[in-house]
Amino acid sequence: MVFIDRVEVWNSGSLPSKLKLSDIKRPHASYPNNPLIASALYLANYIQRAGSGTIEMVKQCKAQGLPEPDFVSIRNDEFRAILYRDIYTEAALSQIGLIDRQKKAVQYVKSKGSISRKEYVALTGVSARQANFDLADLLKKKVFIQTGKGRSVKYTLHG
Repeated sequence: MVFIDRVEVWNSGSLPSKLKLSDIKRPHASYPNNPLIASALYLANYIQRAGSGTIEMVKQCKAQGLPEPDFVSIRNDEFRAILYRDIYTEAALSQIGLIDRQKKAVQYVKSKGSISRKEYVALTGVSARQANFDLADLLKKKVFIQTGKGRSVKYTLHG
């Protein structure tokens, strides 16, 4: 399934009983349903070593500056890999009407995780009053969400 902010790959079935969801983002053994086919595909250089696929997905997402994928088991009957897209691209930010300093703040949050008003002022060189206007606009446009109160307010990306 392809959505604006993510791609979901669905597979009927469940994880092998020896694996938990928490295991698949770190090195683990493989338990293929058909070891003979898996072995033949590996020897033909069609697949990588068994047990490395989900780890490679995490590695590739991080290398592209994307969030780690989520792996979900539903009723132990369906398995999903959810790959998040970067919806905060230069083109998308321009389309919703952000100015350059707001785009700079979005890039900062993408790399650091959050931004405070004080950090926004230091990053953009605007006054604290202008920073308040800019940050309120980012909240209104649902680019940022606000957490904390008073001096501990931080802004993170929405979604």
